[in-house]
Amino acid sequence: MERDGTEAVTAGGGYTATPLVEGFPGKSASHGAFGWSSLWLLDDGERRVLIDAGQPAYIPLIHEGLGRLGLTPADVTDVLITHLHWDHVANFTMFPSATTWVGEDELAWAAEQPAGTKFIPDLHVQELLRRRQGVERMRAGQEVLPGIHALASPGHTPHHLAFFAERTDDRLVFAGDAVKNLHELTTLRADSSLDDEASTATIDRLRSLLGDTAGLLVPGHDVGLALADGAVHRVRPQRAEIGYFADAEGEQDRSIG
Repeated sequence: MERDGTEAVTAGGGYTATPLVEGFPGKSASHGAFGWSSLWLLDDGERRVLIDAGQPAYIPLIHEGLGRLGLTPADVTDVLITHLHWDHVANFTMFPSATTWVGEDELAWAAEQPAGTKFIPDLHVQELLRRRQGVERMRAGQEVLPGIHALASPGHTPHHLAFFAERTDDRLVFAGDAVKNLHELTTLRADSSLDDEASTATIDRLRSLLGDTAGLLVPGHDVGLALADGAVHRVRPQRAEIGYFADAEGEQDRSIG
């Protein structure tokens, strides 16, 4: 059956993987980053694991997405953070029962950056450092949770982590912003990277992993991506529903897709 990327990906005895919010590959020269990042939930019946926490505007979408599954934020047991940019970490505080997993080296690096550093939410970083309960450090190469492995994926940030989930029918590579969209996975060239050479090497490694596992790569700002005959394709069409108040007549549909 052809995958459309909208339904849960399930493995017997493993994780069901569901997109709560699918990422969108857009930016604005006049208003900065969209921050429309991917947000997926893995559920094996015991653990309910969010990959990244999303940006503040996602709060109602998170409630709605969990509600469709019969869940609330209190049911989330773990939040795995790929990197410490605002659109990937901002909502970690809304999950009262969850352990937030953050890269030890990424946290140390972010804490060293001066206030106002691009994309780094200072108060969230300080809160992660302050908490003695509910926050755990992790490192590349670690099996963070059963069947979920942290992978070194530097470039976008120096200590960015991706996650490989092996206990799903489609092996899933959660790339975060190491691979933000179809363009980057196709060309091996990253937009918005602190180290272009490291980003290219990372994208190449994650693309090879995707090919080896015949799985699905979840980019930081796009729908799921797959390889077929050496070419990258989206598993479903990309779309963003956008309304624009152009004049006194009211909202106009300016959706993209």
